[in-house]
Amino acid sequence: MASSLKLTRDQLASFLKDHRQIRAFENLFGVAEEVINVNLDFVASNSSVQNNTSTQTDYIDLPVRGPHVTQARRIQWNEDDGTVDVGLYGGSVLQVGQEIMYYAKNTSGGTITNGTPVMFTGTVGASGKLEFGKAVADGTYPSEYMMGVATQDIANNAFGYITSFGLVRGWDTTGSPYSESWSDGDLLYFDPATPGTWTNVKPAAPNLKIPVAVVINAGSGGSGSIFVRMRVEESLNDLQDVEVSSVSNNDILVYNNVNSRWENYGPIAARDALGLGTGSPSNGQVLIGNGTDFTTAAITPGANISITNGSGSVTIALSATITAGLTDNTSNLIASSASLGNGAGAAAGTLTNAPTAGNPTKWIPINDNGTTRYIPAW
Repeated sequence: MASSLKLTRDQLASFLKDHRQIRAFENLFGVAEEVINVNLDFVASNSSVQNNTSTQTDYIDLPVRGPHVTQARRIQWNEDDGTVDVGLYGGSVLQVGQEIMYYAKNTSGGTITNGTPVMFTGTVGASGKLEFGKAVADGTYPSEYMMGVATQDIANNAFGYITSFGLVRGWDTTGSPYSESWSDGDLLYFDPATPGTWTNVKPAAPNLKIPVAVVINAGSGGSGSIFVRMRVEESLNDLQDVEVSSVSNNDILVYNNVNSRWENYGPIAARDALGLGTGSPSNGQVLIGNGTDFTTAAITPGANISITNGSGSVTIALSATITAGLTDNTSNLIASSASLGNGAGAAAGTLTNAPTAGNPTKWIPINDNGTTRYIPAW
């Protein structure tokens, strides 16, 4: 394994002045050749290859402009976002410090496309990785199960990246695939009508109504982009000072000072917890204050009902009896007592101080706005 470094004397004489310099260079080449041969022999006799390429340095300056070619395991400067891009599997790119991603397995039974809302569905054994499928947002699953948005096409049973915070690019964000029209700045929600779809109309409870993303560029084809900000919205039962259990229709939320929390009660239990009386009210009964709390009472048509200097209406049950007096605060003008049957006519009354036939000497006084006038009482 030799390497010849010798030059002919004619070649050396072309740039050297005399024979002493020529001789010195010949000796120098001889020593260099021996060193090279020894090193080559040493490398050849050692079968192991050193792959230690670690470097210690104070800093690394990445070129600002490319050309940058993205591939897995490559880092490069992103001038547009002002951060470092890290190439990931499948052509995905992580903008360091500006995105949060999951690397998880699609077990939905079909391909999950870029821009699809997804949710957590399980784990991959002891691998430390999650499984996901299309997001179901109709209230069947709480918001804690929602993961984010697929940032690439991911085949069934394949692994891929899910963005929970950051940009998702390269898909149609005009709203057209979902029969809607989106504009830049629109808030987007997981659509409860169909798993794995979007809507810009805020859903109503019990559907999940979390504003998951905002449209950055409402572009067609692969030109659109959204910014994802996955949030977990708490339900009433998840609040720290609320304890709800066995919820029934018409339950009421009542504060329990002993336990320092809000609790749910049925209507009767809530009344008792609030000190609104005891017992079970019958149909038509009301709560009436008794000085300390409330008690149940019934309103019976015809009992203790009076009308004084006012207007209103009282409904009387069929075939009921009512006694009433019409007064001027000084004396009775008309008094009657009659049993009114269903559809019965007016009751007859007796006029006090009735005139005698043919005797016009009796008069009935009438108050005419402060002036007393009289009419004959025939």
